Amino acid sequence: MKNLLAKKIAEDIVSLQKVWVQVVKEKRGGQFRIADWRPMLQAKTKLFPSKEQSKEVFDLYIASANSAYSVLSELTDHVLPEDEPWLEHYQTTAVFEILYEYDRSFRRAALKVVEAVEKSDDLIEEELFAKFSGRYGPTWIADYVATPGSFLNLYKRILENVKIKTEYKWTFANAVSAARNTSYSVMFGAKFLDIVSKTNDIKAAVKAEKERMKQMWLSPVETQIQIMKEVGQNSFDYQKCLLRFKEKIYESTVKAAESKVHYANLSLIPFWSAGDFHHISQTTYNICKGDVEMAILESVTMTLEKTLKKAQEKGKLKDPYKIPTYEVAAGAVAYIMRMDGFTSEMVNELFLKRYYNLLLENPAKFRFECMTDEFVNFLTQGEYIIEKTPRGLDCKVNGVEVDLSPIDNNEILQNPQRYSWPECPITARFSGLLKFADEPFHLFSDPLICLYATELIALNPQKPYLPFLYCKKCASSRLLPARCRYCLAEKPIT
Repeated sequence: MKNLLAKKIAEDIVSLQKVWVQVVKEKRGGQFRIADWRPMLQAKTKLFPSKEQSKEVFDLYIASANSAYSVLSELTDHVLPEDEPWLEHYQTTAVFEILYEYDRSFRRAALKVVEAVEKSDDLIEEELFAKFSGRYGPTWIADYVATPGSFLNLYKRILENVKIKTEYKWTFANAVSAARNTSYSVMFGAKFLDIVSKTNDIKAAVKAEKERMKQMWLSPVETQIQIMKEVGQNSFDYQKCLLRFKEKIYESTVKAAESKVHYANLSLIPFWSAGDFHHISQTTYNICKGDVEMAILESVTMTLEKTLKKAQEKGKLKDPYKIPTYEVAAGAVAYIMRMDGFTSEMVNELFLKRYYNLLLENPAKFRFECMTDEFVNFLTQGEYIIEKTPRGLDCKVNGVEVDLSPIDNNEILQNPQRYSWPECPITARFSGLLKFADEPFHLFSDPLICLYATELIALNPQKPYLPFLYCKKCASSRLLPARCRYCLAEKPIT
């Protein structure tokens, strides 16, 4: 039975991935329109749960996808590139306000979190100065694990002494990492820097930071609208978007809550289903305008498809929880990196030195999340997968052999001389790979990974899926091992 379930899930995620990549291939270099999301929406609406999976989880996933498409289509037909990041920051605000109305005890728990924030001046101030002085090195603010410099790391300390249900703590912790309750989950420090630059008043700046941290829990939708005004989002009416989306997913959210889907999972499903549409966008079309970049994205997808298909044929997909996805993509990308003689260690050192140089120029450049750190982690893990034993896994993940032939057989990737000076084409593929460094989730494939996680949540909806509680073996810690003393990755949430 498990192998049939694993087969079903593998086919679901590969199908969605292929639809996404095909749309990008057809539209790349052109003008993005909201209607371009329709093929992905159609793929999502065809999904169905197995008898072992929660129908309410799938209903919420599909309702969220339909709602996002419907609402945005009513408001605009195009989203400016600079406004794209906010497309995945409105879903959780709606879910939180629905849950506040549905469960008054959850609302009271939020008030206790706000009280804890009010009393956390020292913690917040310490973390602000750590962030802008470079104490931890490169960080990712919205990390799914409580690594140093992440918002989750700070909130794990804030939540430690808050007397609320553990299940609520998981939900609040998740909402400052993966689920992102308001855009401020990726903007910690923005208010502080703004006030400091205007007044040079540290106390006033910390107070302003704290107020924004409190407001994101007290009134999520109102706070998100205010943030959009501050950043100058003008592609569509954000207030109408938030209120209409909340209205459209209200019933599905409540039904999922009544079926005992954990609130942490509830806040993830709409975010994943509606938020991953942004992978079809003007910036994606621009990134993949070049043949090499498109070849990278396509060959990574084909590697995943062939790997999982062969695994099915050989009976290797035996457990739905052990379908290799992220690992296969990581191995494929590391393989492409190695084709031009680069290693993850080289890239790690390059980005570390660049981080400190940029920090000296202007700390405000790290006001928002910096995902290049995840890009390096991705390459590092991929390298471990493709290395021969005993240094690596010899291209095997959970007993499944990674099929890298789509890269070997890709005419573009095998002929870099056509995309460089033909006499010495030794960086064309690597430079194409770096196009994804600022948004590595195109290579991880958010659409695929988010659907996979949703399928797993549907198998066990009452248990929180995120945040993770394990050591990531961060690439940065190899160069800065002392940063590990600040890590709370494995600390339980109780």
